[in-house]
Amino acid sequence: MVIGIGMDMVEVGRIKKAIVNDHFVKRVFTPAEIDYCQSRGQQAAQSFAARFAAKEAILKAFGTGLRGGKLTDLEILPNELGCPEVQLTGYFAELARKHEIKNIWLSLTHTKEYGAAQCVMEA
Repeated sequence: MVIGIGMDMVEVGRIKKAIVNDHFVKRVFTPAEIDYCQSRGQQAAQSFAARFAAKEAILKAFGTGLRGGKLTDLEILPNELGCPEVQLTGYFAELARKHEIKNIWLSLTHTKEYGAAQCVMEA
């Protein structure tokens, strides 16, 4: 049963400006996400933007916004096939247990100018 959906889109240029600030990067992204995005070379800003959009989409699917928890409690990394997967920790892991969320489906996309994500939560 679907219990939440969310989507978000962000301008890559806005994220590109923000990621020069180390405080922003560490407040929003986990070390593994940072390593992954930086490994993308010329597409690093697009990868950061898609993950930022994904975190926003997840918050919308939860229906909570960022009340409690931190953005680093949401980690988005590719699996062995390249499909984005969500790892929840802290506040959001507990919220998922409370709502009996079994699957979080996530789709990411980006262009030169925009990063976007869609999230579906299943109980």
